[in-house]
Amino acid sequence: MEETPLRRAWLRGYRQGDVELSVARATLVREQLQIELEGTRARAAAMQTEITELHRRIDDLRRREQDLSHALDEMRERREVQEREMGARAHDIVAEAEQRAAALRTEGIRQVGELQQQVEQLLGLRAGLSAALKRVTQDIADSLDRLAAAPARAIEQLPPKQPAEPAHEIDERFLR
Repeated sequence: MEETPLRRAWLRGYRQGDVELSVARATLVREQLQIELEGTRARAAAMQTEITELHRRIDDLRRREQDLSHALDEMRERREVQEREMGARAHDIVAEAEQRAAALRTEGIRQVGELQQQVEQLLGLRAGLSAALKRVTQDIADSLDRLAAAPARAIEQLPPKQPAEPAHEIDERFLR
């Protein structure tokens, strides 16, 4: 704003028009400054409200961050507990499986031993049976040879022949 110099009036101080103009300008400037001040105060109040809202949001976010951090810590702790439990359970399962495998291996070895004994018994029985069959075959061949060499007589006149005792015993299972 330009300041206009006040001119002196003749005998009475300053010219009334200059003084009124200067007062009017000052009043306008004061009113303009008052309006600007009110606008600035309104903006300051709005900014203060916004700052208060931002502080509230920051506090909410901090609380939420703390809640999430706490929840994350709880989840980590649960995960660690579950990992320990699963590790222990896996160890137990592996130990149980190894124990079962050892038991199955032992049982398999026992069964193989029993089968070997049975095979040996069967081989012995087969050898005995083969020997018995050879003797029976030999006895039949001898009987056929005697029949062929002997004079023809009536079968009723021949005394019944006693079966020969085998050299060693035949297992009862094969006598059936």
